[in-house]
Amino acid sequence: MLQVWGRRSSFNVQKVMWLIGELDLAHQHIPAGGQHGIKDSTEFLSMNPHGRVPVIKDDDGTVVWESHSILRYISARHGQSDFWNDDPAQRSQADRWMDWSQTSLQPAFLNGVFWGFLNRPGFSR
Repeated sequence: MLQVWGRRSSFNVQKVMWLIGELDLAHQHIPAGGQHGIKDSTEFLSMNPHGRVPVIKDDDGTVVWESHSILRYISARHGQSDFWNDDPAQRSQADRWMDWSQTSLQPAFLNGVFWGFLNRPGFSR
């Protein structure tokens, strides 16, 4: 069964969980990071030496880290034509948007909206 390490509040984990849901894949979620810890453990670092989430381990023992690498792996392995096009030109359409969201959209959202909302006067976490 596919195992997924990460905290559900992580943007990058949410991307992976969304695709898993779209493909209706059986999986086990293992909370890691933030208040859950685990990322500094020897076992976790043996899977991802960078100590970051998400990380997946497929039922054949394949370990993948970095959210976009995970999305591409799951799409290629489990998504067939719905999520992984065999034509590289067509596949590059999804790759471009995925990478743009990581390098442009997510930083703008985090810095402009998210932290601005959390750091406003009177807001209590």
